[in-house]
This record gives sequence, C-alpha cells and structure tokens, in this order.
Amino acid sequence: MGALNRIANDTHPDVNIESGDTVIFSSKIIPGNEKKLYALQNSIVKRDIEVITEENAFVHVSGHANREDLKDMYQWVKPRCVIPVHGEHRHIKEHISFAKEMQIPFNLKIENGNVIKISRDKKPEIIDQAPTGKIYLDGNVAVSLDSSSIKERKNISVNGLLEITLIISSNGKVKKPVVSFRGIPEEEISETFKFDLEDEITKTCNSFSLNNFKQEKNLIDTIKQNCRKIVKEKTGKRPFTNVNIARV
Repeated sequence: MGALNRIANDTHPDVNIESGDTVIFSSKIIPGNEKKLYALQNSIVKRDIEVITEENAFVHVSGHANREDLKDMYQWVKPRCVIPVHGEHRHIKEHISFAKEMQIPFNLKIENGNVIKISRDKKPEIIDQAPTGKIYLDGNVAVSLDSSSIKERKNISVNGLLEITLIISSNGKVKKPVVSFRGIPEEEISETFKFDLEDEITKTCNSFSLNNFKQEKNLIDTIKQNCRKIVKEKTGKRPFTNVNIARV
C-alpha cells in the first residue's frame, strides 16, 4: 500500500496515474487497515480514476498455497525436513501436523531469532537465539525501539522542551539564568511564567556552593526537578529539561 500511496500522491519516481486510468486492488482488506485503505481509494477516485476491488469484482488473488498445493509439492520434492516459517503460531503448528500426515521424517517448530542446526541425518535442532525485533532508521543510523534518541523525541513531542543556561562567574556568582522553551503553552497560562522559573532557578543556585564542582550534578538535578514541577503545576506537562553550566 505504501507504493500505491506514493503513486496516488504523485511522489513515485517511476509510476504515475491520471484521469481515465483503472486501479485494481486484488488483495483482501486486512482488519484494522480499513480507514487507511478507504482513504487511499477515495483519493484515487477523486482524480476520476476507476477503482476495482473485491467488493465489486472477482479480482482477489491469493499468494498463499492451499493444503492441496502443499500436498502436491511434498509428493514431488519428498523432503526429509520441514521447518515452517510463515504465519502465526497456530498456522505453524497446523503446518507441522500436516507434514507429519505426509510422513516427512523431521519437522521443527521455531520462532523469530531461533538459530537452527541442520545436518544430513539428524533431526534439526534449535541451538541458539539471535536478537530480533523492529529497528528504526534514525537518519542513516539503525537504532533499537528503546533507543534514547527515540524516547527523547517522543517525550519532547508530548511534553515540550525546557532549556536552562547558567552563567557562573569566577567568584562563584550566578548571573540571571537564560531560560528558553519549545512546545509549552506559556502564553495561555501566565505572564509571570518565565519569571517564576528564573526565580526558582536563582533560589536553587543560592542553596549550593557554585564553586564546588562536586555539587554540580546535584545542582543540575535539583534545578531540573524544581522547574519541571512548576511547569507541571501550570500546564500539566513534564518537559524534557536540559541544564547547561558555563563558567566565565
């Protein structure tokens, strides 16, 4: 459906459609995909293009072999081992039962990531487990679903971003903190919102020895906690907060 979306939106590099064309959807509608599919079909029909589906014509084509097809294949090939890899667990289990009916000597039920040892005369066996699962292409870097970069962006998209910069002089005095934010509806809640944050930051800094580098991490953590608490009380959001310390 992804390629057809690109064709319908005129973003496909090689294929285009125009008024008077006909588009045939030969697949069945997968439950849960109805809204997306109907939206795609509507966008095509709007362009005066005829759409043919299983609902108005006998066009469905299955890409899956049925039981009799499999029976013929096994009788022709006469395999010694069957390891089903397509379908859900119930499909795989049924396929193994069918392979036993066909008197195939060896069979194995597996899951994603199973490492299988196959030999000429012995029964195949699972000997190890490889990492599996979805990954994101973050720019041009492949990352896991629980990557910190993905989690941070999701958090920012929901709660916004709060950036705080502290400029500390050589005598340990802090200048007026620089506060900026994105994705926080401050204009709708209070004109003093930014000043409240600045006052809280200054008060927190006064409770620490700013020349003591060992306290720096505790200072940053405390500022984050206190400022996020203020934003939470006023907006209901807990923004991703970053504190920078510059010493001059």
